[in-house]
Amino acid sequence: MSAAVGTVLLNAPKDPDPGGLAFPSYVYTQSPSAGAQPSETGAPSPSRVAMPVPEGFARVAGPGGIVTTIPVGWLVTRSSGPGAMQATDPADPNRYVRYGGAPVPSTDLVESHVDYERTYSATRKNFLRYSLGTTTYHGVQALDWDFEHDVPDGKRRAHSMYWRVNGIEYFLYASSTTPRWPETLPIFHTMIDNTTP
Repeated sequence: MSAAVGTVLLNAPKDPDPGGLAFPSYVYTQSPSAGAQPSETGAPSPSRVAMPVPEGFARVAGPGGIVTTIPVGWLVTRSSGPGAMQATDPADPNRYVRYGGAPVPSTDLVESHVDYERTYSATRKNFLRYSLGTTTYHGVQALDWDFEHDVPDGKRRAHSMYWRVNGIEYFLYASSTTPRWPETLPIFHTMIDNTTP
């Protein structure tokens, strides 16, 4: 089963305490980086890039040196924002994933995304945060964000994760209309399980 976010799913306060209260930490029920751990003999196991691609997925490279997997046949285009690519379901343009990497902004990882959420949510009708907090991904701090809001034809759900390695901020993102979210979330989990760095 793909990694699932979540033995602990706490919500961060909508307006973070300027005094610096800790953000919630999410624990993956199965480590997303399990394939990259040393073996019991101490020898390193194969890198994620060298491992087989899950059935129905294709390996893709993106900005900043990110390597991940997307569903076979999805259309890859440049996305808005620095270092971002988008892969869209050819049967449903409202369902897509994004991935990439760009030089790290000067602000703290958590602070920059909390600030961004504040701006983003102010312009989205009936914005609902399911989670916004920290986790560990590939041995570094990561930020996990899950949310929903109204769109003209219903509701849209999205889940993303951001982490920084060697001066690059990487991200994975999946989005679809809310009715199609149950079949979109496993794609996000597959990306998490098969991404490097």
